Amino acid sequence: MKLKALIGVVIVCLAGVALGANLSGHFGEGSGDGKGLFEPEPVVEVSQISMVCVGDIMAHKPQYNSVLQADGTYDFSDNYTYIKEYIEAADLAFCNVETVFGGQAPRGYPTFCAPDELATNLKDAGFDVAITSNNHMLDCGSDGVLRNLEVLQAAGLKTVGSQLTEEEANFTIVSAQGLKIGVVAYTYQTSPTTINAINIPSAIATRVNSFDPDNWETDIAKVEADVLGAREAGADMVVCYFHWGEEYSPVRDYQRDMAARLAGDSGVDVIFASHPHICQEAEVLWSDKYQKNVPVYYSMGNFISNQRQETLGGRKNVEDGMVAGVTFDITRTDGELTSITLSKADVLPTWVNRYQRGGAWAYHVVPLVNGYEECPSITASGMLSRATASLERTTELINSQYPKDAVGRLVIFDASLWSEAALEPESEAPAEGDDPLETVNGEEVED
Repeated sequence: MKLKALIGVVIVCLAGVALGANLSGHFGEGSGDGKGLFEPEPVVEVSQISMVCVGDIMAHKPQYNSVLQADGTYDFSDNYTYIKEYIEAADLAFCNVETVFGGQAPRGYPTFCAPDELATNLKDAGFDVAITSNNHMLDCGSDGVLRNLEVLQAAGLKTVGSQLTEEEANFTIVSAQGLKIGVVAYTYQTSPTTINAINIPSAIATRVNSFDPDNWETDIAKVEADVLGAREAGADMVVCYFHWGEEYSPVRDYQRDMAARLAGDSGVDVIFASHPHICQEAEVLWSDKYQKNVPVYYSMGNFISNQRQETLGGRKNVEDGMVAGVTFDITRTDGELTSITLSKADVLPTWVNRYQRGGAWAYHVVPLVNGYEECPSITASGMLSRATASLERTTELINSQYPKDAVGRLVIFDASLWSEAALEPESEAPAEGDDPLETVNGEEVED
């Protein structure tokens, strides 16, 4: 009897082991790693990164004369009083510095040289990255190209578009929200050997990022190599800036073609651009290859300059600009980066106000957001009608059918409203009752 009982116990134990193995194989893939039925769910965390970029920051003679101090120094900080909060609010802010810190006496058009204080003022206004690739980058010669970088970097700004040494990469990498963002910047050439009809000095030819718009299909290989180089250097995202197009003119075909190539095939995440001194349209392109939306801002206009309707033959849109904004969702699973997707792309219209104050010109970048009518710069100048006309121009250009956010920005893409498809600039926002997933979302005045 004892033997039979013992055999029974053994059989029960063996059956229990077999059942446990079966359960382990069903719930824990039989891995024996101790997880089994109690394997924890992955931890998914979603955060965001926001970026803004502005167009041409110029320093014509009347501008720097207006901020000359009694002690001989210059202070441009007042220019950015009303726009500063919108620049500082972004995780990363980019600007095109279309002048040179050449260490010479300040001068304006046709060959620019700005007081060094402007670099510090731009950093104080909230900018993080200064773009140096533009058609005025050679205005102070090869020494000016290098000193320009030194002054901007000493002010605490990252630079991209030109390099101090041969060994430096043609791109820069900045960090924000736990990501590495590669930045690539290029300007157009006026010939294969000139920028703005100035010969590219041989001593720095490889340290100046430029392309020939008449030969862009070949030259774009340089841009694509930099995009790839930034990725290989660890960049999680890549931002491109271009100084391109034609002054005071609509978008050129080659701008669209380059944007389509880079967005569709090269994996860039956003394209910012300027040079025409007027705003051009913005759109969101869909990349089948990378399965993502890519915002493109073809020209952000003048952020600040002395170009006015009074001095440019009645041309009013040279006073218009924008703060181009993008927001991306960052998804991490168990601490590892798993996706970056466009959440929002928008346009904050701006207007350059210039008026006499205390016997001198005052210049302000005015954000044309909700309540802009009460901006002290506008009330002091009495130029509300001109500000309103500027807002109407930019709104119509971008698309008056686009919705506005709580601040007053024009929303050209919102992932919560539109599907993963290219948002054509002439398309309309979803109408009430429509299924949103079915709707695609001496004064110097010349440059």
